Amino acid sequence: MMRILKKAPIQGMSLIETIVAVTILAAAIVGPMTLAAQSLKASRYARSELIATHLAEEGVEVIHNIRDNNITNYPTGSWLTNIFSSTTGACNAGCAIDVTQGDTALVWAPSAIISCSPDCSVLGRVYYNPNTGLYKQSMTLPSSPWITTQFSRVVTLEGIDDPVNPLRQARITVVVSYAGYGNTQRNITIVDDLYNWFPPLR
Repeated sequence: MMRILKKAPIQGMSLIETIVAVTILAAAIVGPMTLAAQSLKASRYARSELIATHLAEEGVEVIHNIRDNNITNYPTGSWLTNIFSSTTGACNAGCAIDVTQGDTALVWAPSAIISCSPDCSVLGRVYYNPNTGLYKQSMTLPSSPWITTQFSRVVTLEGIDDPVNPLRQARITVVVSYAGYGNTQRNITIVDDLYNWFPPLR
């Protein structure tokens, strides 16, 4: 008598096995994608911090440059002409800087300093030109192609040896504000001392 062997039916995956497989696959995909998204976000905030730092350094540089021009023109004016005043104020209570304002000598003109006392919340706004890569501040909203950025910059100047009429030393403080990680406000602050190195006091 011949015996016929029957093959056992192929068993399919159970529902539990399917769920476990899908869960493992999802974890393998979501993990790297989340890490990539976080890396992109961190990169974006790092770029914002770098721009804010350069904007703060630029503010110090403009004040230094105008001080140097004032000293070069001595004795026609004070070493702090256009950047510090005992009466009306220039950067005493805060000022903005328009780096696009220059004169024929290819240096920053006094008009680069924009006094924004008593409130720098509006004039402190920084604008960007995507065609030239320049950032600037302005009394009025610049026309296209200038666009409003998230950055705000305020420069203040205080007398050290004399709060009203500093003869030898003044202190620059530049604060650049921007939206940091988690959309919280971050500040980059640079403090630098300005000296009247010419002429000698008599």
